Amino acid sequence: MLTLFIFILISVSVVSALLFFNKGEKAQEIKSILKDIYENSKELFSNFKKLFLIVKDLIQSKLDQEPTQRKDESTESKTEVTAEPEVTPEPEVTPEPEVTPEPETFPTIESVNPSEDSINDENIDIKTE
Repeated sequence: MLTLFIFILISVSVVSALLFFNKGEKAQEIKSILKDIYENSKELFSNFKKLFLIVKDLIQSKLDQEPTQRKDESTESKTEVTAEPEVTPEPEVTPEPEVTPEPETFPTIESVNPSEDSINDENIDIKTE
């Protein structure tokens, strides 16, 4: 394999050297054709790159749409499956007696400090005497 690569490399370099140093009409024609081939191959690879990117975007968009369609299909199938409710026996619950808390009652204690009304009443009584 290595010998084949070396043979091709040497052959291309010999032909290139002959064309480079030859100033004849045929050599000029071969050079212009090789230059056209080189430019066309550059354009070809550029177009292949654009094509690859477009196809990649197309495939990516299809793959993005496909999971949503699968999700829709899966939800539809789930609704079909769950359309029949399962009957599960409920365990018996024994009722516990209800305990209602009694409200707490606090004894009312009259305040030690007399209210303002009672003070005012006493003042009125003292004045009238």
